[in-house]
Amino acid sequence: MTDMTQASDNGPAIGTKRRWTIVMVVVSMLDALVQTAYAANHFQYIGDDLGYVWCVLGLVGDLAAPFLLLRRGARPVFCCLSAAVATLLLPFGSALTLFALSSVYARVRDRRAMALCTTLVAVCCVKVEVLDLLRPNDYSIWRMAFAKPGTGVDGVPAAVEADLSAIVAVATVWTVATFAAAILSGLHMRNAAAAANANTRANSERDRADQLQTSLSTQRFADAVAAEAHDTLAHSLSLIAVNASALQAQAVRLSSTLRPTDGSGMPSVGPAADAMALARRADEIRRQAAGALDEAHGIIDMLRHPQEAQVMLQPDSDTALTREALYDVIDAARSAGMTLDTWIDVQDLSSLDPDVGKISFRAVQEGLTNARRHAPGQRVSLEISAAKSRGVVILFTNGTAPPVAAVPMGATPDSTNSGGNGLPGLKSRVQQAGGTCEYGYDRQNVFHLDVRLPFTPLR
Repeated sequence: MTDMTQASDNGPAIGTKRRWTIVMVVVSMLDALVQTAYAANHFQYIGDDLGYVWCVLGLVGDLAAPFLLLRRGARPVFCCLSAAVATLLLPFGSALTLFALSSVYARVRDRRAMALCTTLVAVCCVKVEVLDLLRPNDYSIWRMAFAKPGTGVDGVPAAVEADLSAIVAVATVWTVATFAAAILSGLHMRNAAAAANANTRANSERDRADQLQTSLSTQRFADAVAAEAHDTLAHSLSLIAVNASALQAQAVRLSSTLRPTDGSGMPSVGPAADAMALARRADEIRRQAAGALDEAHGIIDMLRHPQEAQVMLQPDSDTALTREALYDVIDAARSAGMTLDTWIDVQDLSSLDPDVGKISFRAVQEGLTNARRHAPGQRVSLEISAAKSRGVVILFTNGTAPPVAAVPMGATPDSTNSGGNGLPGLKSRVQQAGGTCEYGYDRQNVFHLDVRLPFTPLR
């Protein structure tokens, strides 16, 4: 098991593996116990009771101090300084301070803290080795290492064959080697962690670059689609509007030509009436084409500026289904001259999903826009109800000029004459949220828009 800790002073994040921590604690404890045991035997031999008591206190420290290594990941400097102080005050070995120093070099960047820890640990190592070498043969670990076999045990005094200078040289080499190993192992862990962090950052930047490249390719494609739509669709809609306007003008002139000259007014039937009906139909086609052209330009702008479109499509206070927002849009429609009858019963709006609220509000806006564009002067009826039990229900009805052929409710967008691309787009958004959207003419040529949404979108 590995615990990831952030090094102090902005050092790299190094994992502290539990199994290595256990090994370090056990080794440090054994090293301290051995040193304390040799020192206690020496004090007992020379009859130094105060020194013996010092060693007894050291036994308590031997069992407790190594657990400082459990905090070497979170607080390496504190761990190292505490271990150094304990080693200076008690008859410890050097293993505890060396493990702590390795953690400092792995996790700390503060040069002053590193220098302080290095100096104290070096002093501790020298203190441990010097005190050991100053003791007699039977009470020195280093001297016992060079004793003749069979001596130093069972009451036989230790017989050391090597010279003291050789023992000191070996102890010095050992001390320097372990001291350097502690520093180098810490630096190795630091460099390994830095390399891993750099590799992680490189992978993150590579992923980000791939995302940017994908976004750039997508935007280029969107720009190409927008340009093609502007050059073809928008141009075709403009031609339809112009031709419808020309047809309307010609139909009006034809109606004037066919009107009776006896001053009896426009007949309800006959060629003149048909010409006027054609003029009205041409005007309707012109207005529908103009509305579709506006919507096409809006879609083209969204393709060219996706960030702005995303912000615009996000739910906000201006597009949420609230009483204030509904009253504002209804008042605006009435101020524009629309005859609008409303029935509003909305409840539990605080529990309404923001995306559903936005779609619902857009449905109200689209219904009013559709009625204003395609049924000017007609009475419009709007019914809005919202509750957790039944969801959101929006019903529009409005009279309109008779279409060429009545379109039943639920007709596909391609076959409907309700005009514009707004209603098909609204239907798609409603269906994505798990709702239903139907629109079309009934037998009396009254246009209906029926939107039903759940309180929570079905994704």
